[in-house]
Amino acid sequence: MIRPAMLITFLLAVSLTLTLFVVKYQVQDLEGELVEYNRTITEDRQALHVLKAEWSYLNQPARLKALAERHLGLGGIETQQIGTAKEMLVNIPSRTPDTDGSVMPMTAQIAIEEGFDGRR
Repeated sequence: MIRPAMLITFLLAVSLTLTLFVVKYQVQDLEGELVEYNRTITEDRQALHVLKAEWSYLNQPARLKALAERHLGLGGIETQQIGTAKEMLVNIPSRTPDTDGSVMPMTAQIAIEEGFDGRR
């Protein structure tokens, strides 16, 4: 006759064996997911590298200059186009009084009075 202790030990061994198999297959499934995620990460990194290379090519200053000249009619900046802050601020009209009657000086007027000419 089978002793109760042997029966309990046998059932415990069977249940541990089944649990071990279940855990083993769950781990294998998770490892497969991990491999897939790593593959996806590698593909995304490669695609990102290609996109960075394309971005660098598309943003080359010489290429952008040629496109701006061809499609927009834009050219380089001429020396006559560069001016000082004084020259730009001379044509700005003075500020009109606020609703309460006070007039606050414009920052541009202060800059002109202090002799700011846009150079450092």
